[in-house]
Amino acid sequence: ALSAGATLHLPGRFSGAAVVWGRSGLGSRAPPPPMTMLGSEEAQGKRVVGGGSEHLAVPPMLAEEVARWQRVPCPRCHQRAMFYCPFCCSPLGVPDGVSVPEVRLPFKRCDIVFDDAAKKATSIHAKVLSPTQVRLIDLFTSDGSANRTLSRTGAEAGSAREGAVEEPAAECATIREIPEYDPCSAAVLFPDDSSVPLEEVPADWGFPPPDGLTLVVIDAPWRRAQVLRRHPRLAALRSVRLREPPASRFWRYHAEGAGCVSTIEAMAAIAREVER
Repeated sequence: ALSAGATLHLPGRFSGAAVVWGRSGLGSRAPPPPMTMLGSEEAQGKRVVGGGSEHLAVPPMLAEEVARWQRVPCPRCHQRAMFYCPFCCSPLGVPDGVSVPEVRLPFKRCDIVFDDAAKKATSIHAKVLSPTQVRLIDLFTSDGSANRTLSRTGAEAGSAREGAVEEPAAECATIREIPEYDPCSAAVLFPDDSSVPLEEVPADWGFPPPDGLTLVVIDAPWRRAQVLRRHPRLAALRSVRLREPPASRFWRYHAEGAGCVSTIEAMAAIAREVER
């Protein structure tokens, strides 16, 4: 948790993200509870529910930190939000003395095939924290010219942070269709029967080192994700999986059983595994 006037640092890939963005289970130490569940009772230090079943006590320091953040209008789309704008993928209401980090991933780029409501999806957190390496492939939005869509601000997402580096439009701007991939330089993070942990990829797959690999992640409800995995432009790609999936601390209920984690938890976990 952050103390008053502190700067948010990342001891590892995404390790500090849970403090700001509310999807916990990301760091090497015991993570804080999800911020998005902190209502009036929870903010007073009572409890939250994570993963649909586990009761988590809210540390007083975290409750105090949450109170410092403000719900404010996004300067681009005017959507009022707390912590970040889910459509423009930029931090909002950041308290004085707090610095939102920019994370460097151990991959060349991470493409997120996005087919879920932006306010519910945790992959948006990855775009907020790593705007120059994360590209959203927006299959959810039906009207790219509407005000509150990921596509409307695709070329600008992430650049609102003070001092942020402008992202290359061709590399990380939001797109609306799944592109063609080279099976020798791209893999899908997906736990199907043919998947292997990234560090156990056979040599005959011809993969480059992780910093030359494009990691494709599907962010959609599980049944929809299984359909998207069979998309003609993804079907030829190999699947990689987590060696040791962490226990999920995400608040959104699911009934898929143990070993299922949110998108941001999966991205943080595979980044940690690569760096070991």
